[in-house]
Amino acid sequence: MTGDKNSTKNEDKAESQQDAIITPKDLINDPKKDTKESTTTKASAEAISIDVGTDGSKKNEQSFLSSFAVLYSYSDKFDIKLMAIGLTCALLQAGIPPFVWLVMGDFVSLSMRREGFHLFNSSDSLNASTIDANFSSSAMPAFIAMLSLSVSMFIAAFIQILVTELIFTAALCYGIWVVDEHSRGSLAALAINMLYMCVTSISIGFHVNGASKARINAAELCEIMKQKPKIERDYTCTDDEPNPERHLPVSTRRQSMKYMGKGALRFSDIHFSYPTRPDVEVLKGISFHIESGEKIGLVGSSGSGKSTITSLLLRFYDPDSGAIFFDGSNLKQLSPDDLRGMCSLVSQEPVLFEGTISDNIRYGKLDATQQEINDAARKVGAWEFISSLPEGMQTRVGDRGIQLSGGQKQRVAIARAVIRRPIVMVFDEATSALDNIHEEEVQNAIDLASEGLTTITIAHRMSAIRNCDRLLVMEKGQIVEEGPPDELLCKEGGIFQRLYNDQRTDIKPRVSRSTFLTSIASLALGQYYRPQINYARERKSVLRSSSGGARSKKVAKSYSLLNRKKLPTLPATPEDGPQPVDVKDSSGEAGETGKTGEAGEDSIIVSSLQTAEPSKNEDFDAPRQLICGYRDGFPLLAGAIPTTIIRALFYLLICFEVASVLEIAMVPEDQRVQQLFFVAAIYTSLIVIKTIFEALGRLFIALYGHGFCSYMRLTMFKKVLRHGCAYFDEERNGCGFILHRIMNDSSTLNQIMEEKLDMLIPAIICPIFSFIVAMCINYKMALLCSFQFPAYFIIRVVQIKEGAKREREMVQEEANAENLTTVVLSNVTTIKAYNLQKYFYSVFANTLEPLARAMKRQSVISSFVFACQFSFTYILIAMTLYFGKVMMLNNEISVFDYMRVVLLTQFGANFFSQLVASVADFSKARIAAENVVALLEETSSDMDNLSEGGERPKLEGDVVLSNVSFSYPTRPKVLILSKLTFKIEKGKSVAIVGPSGSGKSSVFAMIQRMYNPLSGEVYLDNHQVQSINPTHLRRLVVSVEQEPTLFSFSIKENITFGLKDDEVSMEKIIEAAKIADIHDFISKLPLGYDTEIGEFGGQLSGGQKQRIAIARALVRDPAILLLDEATAALDSSTEKEIEMALEKAGKVCTCIQIAHRLSSIRYVDKIFVMNEGTIVEEGNHDQLMKKQGIYHKMVTSA
Repeated sequence: MTGDKNSTKNEDKAESQQDAIITPKDLINDPKKDTKESTTTKASAEAISIDVGTDGSKKNEQSFLSSFAVLYSYSDKFDIKLMAIGLTCALLQAGIPPFVWLVMGDFVSLSMRREGFHLFNSSDSLNASTIDANFSSSAMPAFIAMLSLSVSMFIAAFIQILVTELIFTAALCYGIWVVDEHSRGSLAALAINMLYMCVTSISIGFHVNGASKARINAAELCEIMKQKPKIERDYTCTDDEPNPERHLPVSTRRQSMKYMGKGALRFSDIHFSYPTRPDVEVLKGISFHIESGEKIGLVGSSGSGKSTITSLLLRFYDPDSGAIFFDGSNLKQLSPDDLRGMCSLVSQEPVLFEGTISDNIRYGKLDATQQEINDAARKVGAWEFISSLPEGMQTRVGDRGIQLSGGQKQRVAIARAVIRRPIVMVFDEATSALDNIHEEEVQNAIDLASEGLTTITIAHRMSAIRNCDRLLVMEKGQIVEEGPPDELLCKEGGIFQRLYNDQRTDIKPRVSRSTFLTSIASLALGQYYRPQINYARERKSVLRSSSGGARSKKVAKSYSLLNRKKLPTLPATPEDGPQPVDVKDSSGEAGETGKTGEAGEDSIIVSSLQTAEPSKNEDFDAPRQLICGYRDGFPLLAGAIPTTIIRALFYLLICFEVASVLEIAMVPEDQRVQQLFFVAAIYTSLIVIKTIFEALGRLFIALYGHGFCSYMRLTMFKKVLRHGCAYFDEERNGCGFILHRIMNDSSTLNQIMEEKLDMLIPAIICPIFSFIVAMCINYKMALLCSFQFPAYFIIRVVQIKEGAKREREMVQEEANAENLTTVVLSNVTTIKAYNLQKYFYSVFANTLEPLARAMKRQSVISSFVFACQFSFTYILIAMTLYFGKVMMLNNEISVFDYMRVVLLTQFGANFFSQLVASVADFSKARIAAENVVALLEETSSDMDNLSEGGERPKLEGDVVLSNVSFSYPTRPKVLILSKLTFKIEKGKSVAIVGPSGSGKSSVFAMIQRMYNPLSGEVYLDNHQVQSINPTHLRRLVVSVEQEPTLFSFSIKENITFGLKDDEVSMEKIIEAAKIADIHDFISKLPLGYDTEIGEFGGQLSGGQKQRIAIARALVRDPAILLLDEATAALDSSTEKEIEMALEKAGKVCTCIQIAHRLSSIRYVDKIFVMNEGTIVEEGNHDQLMKKQGIYHKMVTSA
């Protein structure tokens, strides 16, 4: 007993420690620390309610310092020490140059005293010798002091640099007015210091611009970090103090595993509206209870609130009013992580992550063994198709599972849910993507796996709810019917009875209770004919990705394979089943429904960022090619280059100004004033002219930079749109990779064009002209002072060679981190549902490690080069002091010529140093330009989607496929279609059915020419598809996908997406919406057709999205309408209405549909039954039923 008590105390202590709040500093010190939730960004606002408070409205009021103060509050002690050292060294490095020039001033003062004596006392040779001796001895301390300062400069410059700017001419003229004989050197020191500030201030604008951008970014980061999630408030790393009132009772903590709860649920007077649409109430005071172990079915029309109940149960949202109880405890008192750990969710649109099948199942239970994974696959009927694959469980699924068919993805997702062994199972249309054969298998597996568990099933298919103990029928956010299925079915005029009758394949409008029970019994007993489905063929349906062809043999890492040593929760060694193969020689495998790649638009994987081998060409051909391509910017360049060159030459006149003013100090006082005003007038006029040219030059450059960036992005985007689907199937052409090229690379080029070009031209002109003029004044001193130019060049060559690789690594790793973030935020609902936040946080931390290493190495190299460059400058100045003294003693140079040569070369060297200091930026721009050019030069091997060529016939709807064979380009040896031949007459309604992976969706890809067939021909009205203009073709051949893609626009914009304003009227939009049965719903919204639907239509239910997609297709008046499971997400009543609407539309166009729900195709003119890529049966419903073949058995099993 004592041991038990101690054990309990230890567990409670561990649990209390686990619930402790983690501060930002803890996160920095230990990135893998157990955090309950990460801060939610705007991208995930639809899945998580965020209480921003009033912080968001104060974004623009946030001061410059306050934003950085908040960010720096996340630093630890080591970071503070580094910042203190950096600031100290920056101040030191900024303070040393004035002392350097003071030493130089003392030297000039001595030189001018000697120069004046020799000028006015040339006959006094004795005193002249004394003066020379004093000059020589006095100059030596200046030389030693300069060397000492050079050492200090090296130490300071290794850390930081600081620049500033002041007015020059007025101060200099005033100084000469008040100067006396003994302060001329001080005046020289002042002039040189001002000149130094003037030169270095050229870059101050860039730093101010960078600081301004940093302030904006800091304010946005602060806003994000200040956001406090409502639901996860007490369990995240962002809160300051925990709320002791909210806790999960120890007895129900999942970590202790002592008591997992019973699963009794109760919803009490729940009202709810989505935060983005508070005026539209989705749930209107619903109340119901679910006993522990009870199986409940939720049915009803699309948009009635069924899926919303799931979101509330898993606490993706909290209700506006009312309460939800789990085993008697209010959900708000439970930890969201612990709550979700006791529930498993299978969504209508399953999300799989890049990696292997084994990895995706393991996401349900991170510590699962391979044996448990295999058992889970067997339970849900996925083992047969997985084991038939060459790589078995190690087959890669691709981005969002795009390499698998819809049914295969769904089975993997169900296996992921089953392996958790939850208390509550939630199936939200979990079998909607399966054909009847596989649905029966999976449904039996679900019933077996969920036995004894509380189960909530949301379904439109009646077969999915056959074993439910009780049904809740929902309509407009309310429960309108409740009871056992057989009782609801016998309720005359009831909603459920209507839904059931709508799905029957016979023509009897009503059924008796005995009929229903008989049909349910036949389903439960599994008395159905199972056609001889060749699982080898289904295996082929996922074999698309290949290492053949021009594709790189490298296989990207999945999230679960990133630094496997650091993620021990995902063991890779299987205990049973297919043995893994060497992933270096394997490739992702493809499902036949992954034909367009649209399913992965919002989820970009790390593996898609395997870029091509870096170019070995180290010159700047790529940037020059892009600049020459932007011909519209030539006039701006023609104005920018001359004005900037003239401005650069004006800088050199400042050097002469200093020497000229010092010469005036040597003339008699009666002539000094006249010459002083003359020099001041000349240089003031020149400065005014230089300012005008500077303003014009920077204006032209800014306009050119903005235009160049827009031109690059538009050109790249247009080029990407030209490619066919085969291009996007390749891993290296993932959406994240392309997005990085279009936005980031063009932004890098814009930064160089807009900010660096203004510095680049003076940095090239000034060194050249300064060296030429200095050589004309005194070639010996000019050669000595100009020695720093080749030294800078050699130093930077070393940096370029050593830093180029690091720069590429940094660009690559930045893209990896960026796109992993996109994956997490795009799929935050699935990640939260399976408590994968901490896991993906660890993956993200591991992804950042290579970037941090590359940045550190690059920083060391840059700092060393910078230190060498600046210390060498002052070492060289020390040498000029010594040799200048010798040359003056030998009368080879005057002090004024010495000043001119030194200032000219230092001025030019300062510009040259800015040029070489920007080599890293130019190198980054060169890499970005090479990436852009590589993207632009890629040829469209299969088709040019934006081609202006090709025929533009008026299609009527005849479709002929003649001996068509097809395999996806990434797996050319695996045939998806094999000599497929059929004909469809115009205006006919045709259906294609068959098991998952039989090639149905590939037929649509052939008709729309998403791909080209290997052999055979596809004809539309006797026109070869390849001969028709692609844009014209897809304007007349329109498809509605099983998982429709909507955009973050208004409903009206989504319906008319791709059409010109003059092509469609509002009346036509409303007519299409009425046919799709979505008009009434839209009309009830506060903004009607102008309502924003959120990213990917996130504000709509699955059925509503599908109906908008159907309206989008119908508004185009297509000649051929392709429906790929277009009504799978709809309830039976809505499906029947849309079927009637589509039947009307089919009278004016050819309608071809793919369906697993056979009730939706019973009235079509002809049905093609496919298996293994070919037609095995054809005829109408009655004909096929009489044949007693595969179709008959599929119907009887439905």
